[in-house]
Amino acid sequence: MQPLLSIVVLVYNTAEYLQECFDSLLNQRYENIEIIAIDDGSTDESFAICQAYAARHPRFRCLTKPNEGGAVVGNLGISMARGEYVALVDSDDVVTADGYALLMAEALAQRADIVVGRAARLTDGVVNSVSFLYEPFVWNRRRVLESVAEFPDLMHDGFYWNKVFRLEFLREHGLGMVPGLLYADRPFVHKAYYLSRKTAIITDLVYLWRTRAAGAALSITQNKAALSNFQDRIRSMTIEWMDFEQVEGADWYRRLIAETNLQRALHVVYSIVDSPSFRAVYLEGMQRILALYGDLDHRPLGARRSVYLELLKQGEVAGLCFLLGLQNEGKTLEIEGKCYWKQPFLSSQEVVVPRELARIDFPTIGFFHISRLARVGETLELELNIHDAVMAGTEVVFEMQSLLGDDVITFEDRGRLRPHVYAYRMTLPADFMTRRASGDLFGLILNYRCGDITGRYRIGRALMTEQVLQAMPVTGPSEYPVCYSPEFGGVGMRVV
Repeated sequence: MQPLLSIVVLVYNTAEYLQECFDSLLNQRYENIEIIAIDDGSTDESFAICQAYAARHPRFRCLTKPNEGGAVVGNLGISMARGEYVALVDSDDVVTADGYALLMAEALAQRADIVVGRAARLTDGVVNSVSFLYEPFVWNRRRVLESVAEFPDLMHDGFYWNKVFRLEFLREHGLGMVPGLLYADRPFVHKAYYLSRKTAIITDLVYLWRTRAAGAALSITQNKAALSNFQDRIRSMTIEWMDFEQVEGADWYRRLIAETNLQRALHVVYSIVDSPSFRAVYLEGMQRILALYGDLDHRPLGARRSVYLELLKQGEVAGLCFLLGLQNEGKTLEIEGKCYWKQPFLSSQEVVVPRELARIDFPTIGFFHISRLARVGETLELELNIHDAVMAGTEVVFEMQSLLGDDVITFEDRGRLRPHVYAYRMTLPADFMTRRASGDLFGLILNYRCGDITGRYRIGRALMTEQVLQAMPVTGPSEYPVCYSPEFGGVGMRVV
């Protein structure tokens, strides 16, 4: 008999999506499950739908309670779970048919505390990864970790729903979500990663996170710029910082999480331009969190974000709003052999922003792009436009990475073609066609290293010139088409 898996469904006003969610759970290939649907005081037909499912399916039980938020619901579900492992699901989402079979197989094989699977967005019935930033790099290789220190990028995935957790592990450490907190998953998951002594990652797609249609009620994560949501995000960031304050040896992890949280908070900075009410809340929250973080090194966030954060520290909102309007210009200036973002505060006497904050040391969005992508014979050729001063101190490697496995095809570095233009090319390995399954998708990745700073980008629309976009699809080596792929969230090569 397979070990029992408890699946806790957090239900609140999702009647439109509940049937699809519940059916995806009841039709799992992994059959030894219990489903605990907890309705958090919905005002629509959600609880009636839960009751109908409970009446028809013996593995399904449900209850309703006064509205207290998803964190309370999740904690209650964990306390009610009877399985060896527990999973948490949002009630407007979908689990793939093999999702829990794959997660549980790895959990049992490794005796893991946590198993992480790949997720994708579900937008109007289309599976895509466009809105994910760094999370896909967590899921691109199978790994087994005895400590998060072995793979710090793991913390980019702060979701609770694409995982299974060993129930005794959660209970032993008293792990749960902070009641009343909307963005409660990240503190919970990050703490679990740190305490876990066996975390496994699989590359298989296990979870589809729904982006609701225009006009529908927005989920929490689709309403990031709302005042209360941003205040909640700042509270979540504060809780995470304090969680690791007294944990010996955890300072590196705490600072890494803080930098990632700042990056996420900057995603909504553009909303300050046309909303005075949001502007006031944003400034107060960001100044408070920056004061709490103290001397955090912002260099890995890049020149643009570093300047934004400095202006926020100084309370220079008018100047920040002006710079936000320049976001797509990408003008640079070379000073003493270094490349700088050419913007008004580079040499301002009125608003003093340290010059080094505007220095572009490594590939940064807005300051590089792919200007050519073409097939020449049996090779795929690529040209990168980037300032020579940036390339002088940076190692750049292009790869095609498999979305379904560990395969990587590395581009050959052909060197500098002319000022600020660098060439790369890729030829498929001789045994490529014999070892790749039909339907596999390879995505184009730029990896960089500059001193102790490393990073990567999926090559998406924002990193390509209009001419490259218009020329797609490009017939790749051996006829494999290269095109923009929503599933990958960037340029991809499909195996057909």
